[in-house]
Amino acid sequence: MERNSHVCLDAVDVCRQIGTHFCCFGKIRSFLILLVALCAAPASFADAPRSSVVPFHFVRGFAVVVPVTVNGSGPYEFMLDTGSTISAVDRELAKELALHVEERGTVTTLVEHVPVLLAVACSISFGPVTERGVEVMVPDLNGLRRIDPAIRGVLGQNALDHADFLLDYRHKQVEFDTDGELVRSLAGHHVPLRREVLKDSPMFGNLAVEARIATDSVRVMDFLLDTGSASLVIFGGPGNLIGRQSLVTDAVGHQQMAELHEAQLLIDGKTREVATQTVSFHAAEPAIGGLLPTGLFSRVFISNRGGFAMFEPKQKKPTPLDHMVASLPAQAPGGGSQ
Repeated sequence: MERNSHVCLDAVDVCRQIGTHFCCFGKIRSFLILLVALCAAPASFADAPRSSVVPFHFVRGFAVVVPVTVNGSGPYEFMLDTGSTISAVDRELAKELALHVEERGTVTTLVEHVPVLLAVACSISFGPVTERGVEVMVPDLNGLRRIDPAIRGVLGQNALDHADFLLDYRHKQVEFDTDGELVRSLAGHHVPLRREVLKDSPMFGNLAVEARIATDSVRVMDFLLDTGSASLVIFGGPGNLIGRQSLVTDAVGHQQMAELHEAQLLIDGKTREVATQTVSFHAAEPAIGGLLPTGLFSRVFISNRGGFAMFEPKQKKPTPLDHMVASLPAQAPGGGSQ
């Protein structure tokens, strides 16, 4: 632990000296963390697999809990949340890792603006993907810890910016595409993703996708693609709730009343019936209309590098050429067949 702490402090010093975009200290910045957290107590991870396929488990059947390594230590249980612009490490874990707090910021949840401390993790690893010099917030995550004591943090979008992966709810696994082979094996329409950048922190952003939603009227709007939301959420609801009501809970444990509706969602040419929660929340950017949970689909391929998503992609059928290539003998190191 002492060795990891020493390395991490060195990394912060290097960031300051070379002025890399990973570190931008000296001002208060704002972030979004729009996780809608719910209950359950999943089993612990014994080991963090380093292969391209990483199993996960659910919290309340929708929230994805994954093994994450921070500064070479772990694995720790983090909630995967692309709706959060920045990753989070709870205060107790930050102390264990001796993360050095460098500045203060503000996090916008579904309920309020919350002041947070900001630090830099030397590395955050999730499966085969490692991001270095990752800025993290060090908030009070007692809301999540009361729901599930095993949760030690939130894996946000800034730790996933260079990752392409298939989120497979049916098999409860994340499969990473490190060489392009996975995306070539999938058949589906490439739905464009727009990177929604924060004005005061342009290095941070979320993924937005256009969809049509029909409740009492038909609207076309951009939604944040969100692995941490339990249901589809529409922002900017009325102040006085008159319909069926529900509760939404944010990542710090605060709750807000919302109107519950049935709606039709049209995305990628397909219509599905969904339950929506309308909340009185105004997003950081007027273009964002709400949260689109990935849990509405059995499989979603997210390409951060390519800027697109595939909803319910199918496996391509092998061609005769694929069978021919597969039947060729493997080459020995000297050039002959084995």
